[in-house]
Amino acid sequence: MTTSTAPRRDEVRAEIGRRREEMLEFLSALVRCESVSGAEFLVTDLLESWLAEHGWSYERQPLTELAAAQRAGEPDIERRANIIARPRPPRPGRPTLVVNGHIDVVPPGDSALWTHTPFSGRRVDGRLYGRGAVDTKGPIAAGLYAVNALAPLLDSLPFDIAVQLVCAEETTGIGTRATFSRLPDPSAAIVLEPTNGVPAPIGTGLLFFEIQVTGIAAHTSAPWRGADAFQHLLRIHQALTVIADERGARFGERYRRYFGDIPTPVPFAVGTVSAGTWRAAVPAAARMAGRWGTAPGEDLDELRRELEAVLARVDAEAGWSERPTRIEWQHELPGWQTPLDNPLVAAAQAATTSVTGSDRLTGLTAGTDAAQYGPKGIPTLIYGPGDTALAHGADEFIEEDAVEIGAQVIAELLLEYAERSR
Repeated sequence: MTTSTAPRRDEVRAEIGRRREEMLEFLSALVRCESVSGAEFLVTDLLESWLAEHGWSYERQPLTELAAAQRAGEPDIERRANIIARPRPPRPGRPTLVVNGHIDVVPPGDSALWTHTPFSGRRVDGRLYGRGAVDTKGPIAAGLYAVNALAPLLDSLPFDIAVQLVCAEETTGIGTRATFSRLPDPSAAIVLEPTNGVPAPIGTGLLFFEIQVTGIAAHTSAPWRGADAFQHLLRIHQALTVIADERGARFGERYRRYFGDIPTPVPFAVGTVSAGTWRAAVPAAARMAGRWGTAPGEDLDELRRELEAVLARVDAEAGWSERPTRIEWQHELPGWQTPLDNPLVAAAQAATTSVTGSDRLTGLTAGTDAAQYGPKGIPTLIYGPGDTALAHGADEFIEEDAVEIGAQVIAELLLEYAERSR
């Protein structure tokens, strides 16, 4: 922060403080909109009302703009749309920085597990409860109020700002994918996700997969007459775990600065397993589905071939080659990293130091829409208030103080980045 800009920054911070209650009530209203993936239209009117009230220009971008082949089987596509908003009209020749947040939320699950109803938006003891409070309506509220607080300074910035409020992040990412038809070359991207208020200039990627094993059924009184598909699935899981542990150690050392507090930056995990149809029969089929973590810059085709070779080796060693194990590769998100010396990262560290006293950086192992910017060479940063671990669970909440601090950091980040981009 320079001496000349310090008073103006103090004014921005003071404006966010004055708007704190308004911001939190707006967030509560956002949470009360049950915009589960596929029903984002339930929150778009509220967002557009806020934008109009605050003098922003905006447009809806229907997801039907995507070619049918790119819609990834998403439902109700005709009713769903991104919102692309600008706090001031774009200036010819100026680069555009994107602030991206997703307006869809995951289903709440069993409402009996919630202390407050899942879409209550209740404010209790300094916390705001409800599905989406953390992921990512809290970060969106912070981002909108941060940018709005900069209104008197927007003409002086060397870049324009576009806020993209997108659909389908929790499912296929087609919302952010669609925005590139409107803004194909943003100069930088800040992706709003809960990061516990710590900037993340790196995100590891993932490959979703399903593995299918075919065996031979037999009565369990004579299991040797069959070929136990579940037992073979366990062999495969063990072999993949060995590879995953080696990768975790290797990439954990490489990216220790960002992931030093977790066991691995490239987690391998299985989410679903099924085998057999009858307790007195050796399973003739077994399957498991999960995700494979990937490192920034990693060749995903090469990784697929490596893992397919592991399956073939396990099949051969177990005498299973006549019934080769199948793997189906599904959704993917590549890893990415913005270098430490990039002005966006330096600005983020300066902003968090100014507001919170910490210059810490972190990395994310969760799949986010940042993976649609970073691999394109666009300087990208993930940031937002809220505890990542609370996303997708019962009693999701965000600390109200964290929302205000998050807005202050985002505003400061944009001003710092402006100074470093001149």
